[in-house]
Amino acid sequence: MIDSINETEKFLNEFHEFSGKDLKNEIDVFNLIEAVFRVNNYQLLEDLSFSSKYCTGLYKILSQNSPEITEEYKKEITKSFTETIEQIKSKLSEIISLFSDFDRESFKIRYFELSQTSLNNLLSLIFDFNEIKLFLNSRKRSRDF
Repeated sequence: MIDSINETEKFLNEFHEFSGKDLKNEIDVFNLIEAVFRVNNYQLLEDLSFSSKYCTGLYKILSQNSPEITEEYKKEITKSFTETIEQIKSKLSEIISLFSDFDRESFKIRYFELSQTSLNNLLSLIFDFNEIKLFLNSRKRSRDF
């Protein structure tokens, strides 16, 4: 059985060395990754970070005010963005089911409530997991060589 806390600390230290960046939601990211490591479900971390990277790309497209982007295309991107947000929330819900009741409710308030603050918090968390995806991709590439 692995020590999930030490593994998470090691993982995030490697992430910081790789990226040189701070995560905006460091404590929540730590708790999420630790829960994933605790149950040995690394695929869930892969899925969450992959969806976050995809969502970040969609967000960047939606943020552009380019005249080259048609209304129809913008509608498609918005639909994909909304669906991806729901997938991410589902993955996060799966992970936080491993949290204590108090921590789970606190997380839901910060990230899942229907408010502008919660949406901004969720996007910030998604951006953090986008960065983690870049790190995971780098680790895979270095193992392939």
